[in-house]
Amino acid sequence: MIVSGSDDPGQTQPFPSLAMGMAILHKPGRYPGRQAVRALASVHDRGHPARLLAGDRAYSSAKPEDFQLPARALGYQPVFDYKVDQLGIQGSYAGMLQVEGAWYCPAIPKVLIEATIDFRKGAVDEPTYKARLAERWKYLVLSKEGPDPEGHVRLRCPASDPSPVARCDLKPTSVRPGTQGRLRIPVVAAVSDHPPTICTQQSVTVPPEAGAKFAQPLLYGSDEWQATYATLRSTNEGMNGYLKDGAREALGDPQRRRIRGVAAQSVFVALQLCAANLRKIDSFLVRVAAEAAGMARRRPRRRRTRALDEWLPEPPPSPTPVTGSPGPDPPTAA
Repeated sequence: MIVSGSDDPGQTQPFPSLAMGMAILHKPGRYPGRQAVRALASVHDRGHPARLLAGDRAYSSAKPEDFQLPARALGYQPVFDYKVDQLGIQGSYAGMLQVEGAWYCPAIPKVLIEATIDFRKGAVDEPTYKARLAERWKYLVLSKEGPDPEGHVRLRCPASDPSPVARCDLKPTSVRPGTQGRLRIPVVAAVSDHPPTICTQQSVTVPPEAGAKFAQPLLYGSDEWQATYATLRSTNEGMNGYLKDGAREALGDPQRRRIRGVAAQSVFVALQLCAANLRKIDSFLVRVAAEAAGMARRRPRRRRTRALDEWLPEPPPSPTPVTGSPGPDPPTAA
């Protein structure tokens, strides 16, 4: 099921999230990538815009030819999370290393490559993890220009001309006064003895299938990635819960669809998605009209439990002065 969502997590969504497409029902867990592409193709054919696309870890594990490449061909850019065994180095091309969805200089230190691995297993705390990510991104291979019509993209080393953002002995023109204070790439013997293509050329052309399984446009672990992925995934899960409301569509209850056959079941599910969409649109229009008329109000949450401030200790009673006791001395004028 394809659910619409906002591509700007920082803004209030100006429309209801709707079920935009679905694949014909199939056996759970079989070829999720292929089924998702069928639903995405339907959404694409109906003229809806395509940008960022998030799914659970089943989709980052799909075969590129089944999901990632077709989805990108339709105009979608995947936003992935990864399983534990998918972290760190995920591939290589022309000497570049793919680390958690992005291409990096081959001389990137191992401690930066394994930053997420160490964080997931509890070897480092979150501030240390964030600091290592910030250092990792300094080794990021840069895009020289956008993808061509066939999806090929040209990338350049961070120390390449005309505007190097790092200093490297393998790119002598990067070691100049204008790059003072920039990252000094530590060239290890394995790289200097046999420099790969990315180190001997100013740029390389990367085909669409290179690193396609794990590639994503947002830097994994960044604030932008975290906000985008969390927003899109919560939108999807929220729609799942909405559809499974037992008082409404009850999509998870097979007794609401007492009919045999995959085709008939698929039609019934499509009708239930349509009903849920209409219900969401109606609620959205009612709320917008109420806000425009200044009549929107938030109902107070009803609770039967006690609030925390009810447990505040009572202040001690103020002391009562004793009758006839001497008061304070009167002020003395100088």
